[in-house]
Amino acid sequence: MKRIFLNNKKKCGVCGCDPEEEFELIKHHVSYFPNEIIIYVHYACHKLIHDGKKPHLIQYQEGDSRLFYKLKKEKNSKY
Repeated sequence: MKRIFLNNKKKCGVCGCDPEEEFELIKHHVSYFPNEIIIYVHYACHKLIHDGKKPHLIQYQEGDSRLFYKLKKEKNSKY
């Protein structure tokens, strides 16, 4: 599985603004499978995504996040 970043921590991937002075941008998973696709966003922009205002930034199914983190935990426990 490949990890793809749509932007970096310097500009929000939703509004295009710089991070707030006292806060870093947070990671939002656009997709978990077949590739992990991540975008950095403000907390308020992250809320917009999950409130349904930016539906193109949710490209996963119910339960994908639980499965992703379960598989990640299993992979890390093997080492």
